[in-house]
Amino acid sequence: MTARQQAQPPPRPLQRIIAGYLPATIIPALVSLGVVLVYTRLLSPAAYGRYSLAFTALMVVNVSLFHAIAVAIVRFYPIASRQGTTADLVRTSTIGVLLIGAATAVAAAIALRFIPLPAKLLPVLWLAVPLLLLRATNAAGQAVRRANDSVAAYTLIESGQSIIGFAAGVTLVIWRGPTAENVMLGLIIGFIAVLPLGARDTWKEFRAGRFDRTLQRNAWQFAAPLTLTYIVCAALQYGDRFMVAGLAGAQALGIYAVATILVDRPTSIVGTALTTATFPRTVSTLEHDGPEAAQRQIGFNGMLLIAVAAPACVGLMLIAPQLARVTVGPAFRVGLVALLPIVAATALVRMISAHFLDHAYHLARRTDLMLLAYAPFALLNLGIDAVAIPRYGVFGAAWASLACVCLQCLFSAVLARRAFPIWVPPWDVARIATALALMVGLARLIMIANPWLHLAAVFVESVATYVAALVLLDLGGLRGHLAGRLRAITADPEQA
Repeated sequence: MTARQQAQPPPRPLQRIIAGYLPATIIPALVSLGVVLVYTRLLSPAAYGRYSLAFTALMVVNVSLFHAIAVAIVRFYPIASRQGTTADLVRTSTIGVLLIGAATAVAAAIALRFIPLPAKLLPVLWLAVPLLLLRATNAAGQAVRRANDSVAAYTLIESGQSIIGFAAGVTLVIWRGPTAENVMLGLIIGFIAVLPLGARDTWKEFRAGRFDRTLQRNAWQFAAPLTLTYIVCAALQYGDRFMVAGLAGAQALGIYAVATILVDRPTSIVGTALTTATFPRTVSTLEHDGPEAAQRQIGFNGMLLIAVAAPACVGLMLIAPQLARVTVGPAFRVGLVALLPIVAATALVRMISAHFLDHAYHLARRTDLMLLAYAPFALLNLGIDAVAIPRYGVFGAAWASLACVCLQCLFSAVLARRAFPIWVPPWDVARIATALALMVGLARLIMIANPWLHLAAVFVESVATYVAALVLLDLGGLRGHLAGRLRAITADPEQA
C-alpha cells in the first residue's frame, strides 16, 4: 500500500455530506422559481416556448452524454483512489469530455445549418451551441468533486452559475428586450463566470496525471450503453415537449414547459442532491465492504429518497391553484392548475426510477440493461403523443407521460433486482405513507382566500405534521438518532 493510499481520510458522515449539498439544491431551486416568476411576466408564451425548446434540446444532450460520463467518473473514482491514480482519472476523463463536447457542438452546428427550421427559432438554438461546450467543460470537474466529497467547491459552482446566469438574463431582457435569445445569453454569462473557479481546483491534478488508455477503454465500456440509455431516457422525459412544440405550437409549449419546470426543476434537484451524496458512498461501500453492506446502504438511500420526494410532490398537488396564481403571469395560468398534479405524480415516479432503481445497474456494471428498461416506453410515449396531443393538447401529453413512466418504473423494478439485490424496508414505506396521509388530511382543512397566506399555512402545517409523524413512527431509527444528538448536546454545551 502506498503512502498516498494510507493517507486517505476516513469518510465523513453521510448526513453531513447531504447537509453540505443542500445549498447546491436549494439555491438552484429558488433560481428556477425566479425564472418562472420573472420570465412569465416579461416574455410572451411564444418567446418563453422558444427558450424552453432550446433549453430542452440542451438538456437532452447534457443528460445523454455528459451525465453518463459523470456517472462513470463517480463509479471508477474509488478504484482510482485505492490505486493512487486519481490524477490519471481526472486527466483522462477531462480530455474525453472535452472531445465529446466539441464533436457534439460541431454536429449541432451542422444540423442547424442544413435542417430547415422556423426562422424565429434559429437564433436561440445557435446560442445553445456555445452553452453546450461550457456545460461539457463543467461536467467532468463537477463529477470529480462529487466523487471526492469536495462539497464546498461543488456547491459554489452550481449555485454561482445559476445565480449569475439568471441575473444576467433578467438584465439583458430588461435592457435589450424580452426575447429568448437574451435569456440564453444570460445562461452563457453564468457559466463563463464560474469557469475559472472550476478549472482552478482541477488543473493541478490534470497536469500531474497522464492519459490512461486502459482507463479510457474501461470507462467507455461502462458509459457507452449508459449513453444510449440516457438518450432513450431523455426521449421519455423531454420528448413530449418537442411533440407539443411540433403539434401544438410554441405558445402551447410555453404553458406546458412552465408546468413541468415548476415541478421537475425543484424535485429533480432534490433527487440529484440525494444521489450526489449517497451514490458515491454506495459505490465506495461496495468496493470496500462488499455487496451485503452496499445492499443495506442502497436500502437506506431508497428510504431517504421516498421520504423526501413523496411529500414534495404531494405538496405540489395540494397547492396547485394557489401556486398558479402567485408564480406565473396571467397568460400562463390557463390549464396550469389542472396540469400541475399530473406533472407532480410523474415527477415522483421518475425520481424513484432514476435515483434509486437505476443505481442497481450502475453497481452491477450492467448499464446495458438500462436500454431495455427504458427504450420500449420511450417509443410508446412518443406514439401516444402523436395521437393524444392533436386531440387533447397539453393534457394528452401530460397523461401519456404519467402512464408511460409508471409502466417503465414497474418493469425496471423487476429488471433491476436481477442485476443487483436492491430493496427498501417495507415498514419504512408504510411509515412514510402514514405520515403523508396525516399531512394531506390536515392540509385539506386549511381554507384561506389569500393565496400567499394559504401557501404559507399549508407549507408550515405540512412540514410540521410530516416531520412530527416520522419522528413518532421512528422512521429509520429517527427517534433514537434525535435522542442521541440531544444527549450529546446536553452533555457538551460547546456543541450547541
